[in-house]
Amino acid sequence: MDEYVVGKRLKRQRLRAGLSLAELAEATGISKTYLVRLESDAGGNPSLDVLRRIAEALDITVADLVGAAAVRFADNEAPIPPSLRAFADEVSLSDRDLSMLASIRWRKGEEPLTSVRWRYVLDSLRASKALDAEGE
Repeated sequence: MDEYVVGKRLKRQRLRAGLSLAELAEATGISKTYLVRLESDAGGNPSLDVLRRIAEALDITVADLVGAAAVRFADNEAPIPPSLRAFADEVSLSDRDLSMLASIRWRKGEEPLTSVRWRYVLDSLRASKALDAEGE
């Protein structure tokens, strides 16, 4: 793993998240000095635990930090949360819409737990798609 590439990605993701080095240090429990070293060309050799803590604080994956391909599920392998399964059964959701909703990556604690929230998400995605179609 090229540590400098990791450092560039770390800095880019940290800035994208709108965090200062001090804020990231506090969120991860990693010293600001070590984070500066990781972001600089001085590099470092971060452990998997360090990468995991940073990725979690930035709401990204370790794969995003190291530049590896993220693990993707085939449509029929995507995990279906129980609340989504109940919504899909309730409204006879198409396989395509079910796969789309199941593929959404949620932040911790933000995954819809009710049919009402799943309906809102689905309607929002459909409205967004309609707006995109109008702009073409």
